Amino acid sequence: MDVKEGKKSSKVKWIIMLVFIGLLLFGFITGIDLKDGQLCGKRNASDLTEKAGDGVELSIDPSAEQRLPYEDTGSFEQGVVIAGWESMTFSSNTKEEPVDFFNPEANAHLYYLTFELRLYQDGKQGYEVLYTSNLVEPGKSIRHITLSRALEKGVYDAVVHVQPYRMDATKTLTNNADIKIKLIVN
Repeated sequence: MDVKEGKKSSKVKWIIMLVFIGLLLFGFITGIDLKDGQLCGKRNASDLTEKAGDGVELSIDPSAEQRLPYEDTGSFEQGVVIAGWESMTFSSNTKEEPVDFFNPEANAHLYYLTFELRLYQDGKQGYEVLYTSNLVEPGKSIRHITLSRALEKGVYDAVVHVQPYRMDATKTLTNNADIKIKLIVN
């Protein structure tokens, strides 16, 4: 390799490094979260309330109780930890129901969660919101909810919609999860 080729190779390396630094600065300035690959631009509080559901304010849910520590298996990175449900059993003709909507301790210092119980509407597109929580802190759980209406006996297709919010001053929402469940009403 002669001196001319060495200088050319060095220039290419510098150009690649400058492009990479430029992309990092662009991501920082525009709010692109490189870890999640999502655009996280600033949002105002009204946007967050609208995304969380009708009537939900971004405040800590007062009904959330302390929960036993979540057992971290070490199988996840710094992403959101969300519980799963296959089904829930409610009583017919009552609006007060026991649940266990919890934010695992593994989300400490990272994410608040909100929970929304949605009922699919027969023959229609969309769903009916039966319950929406406020923010639940890591390690806490909502044990009792009040539904928007009492349900009759039957088995319903439903979704628990979980919306994480970053635990910073902006409470920026992140990717959510929709967990399909069977809602069994006796």
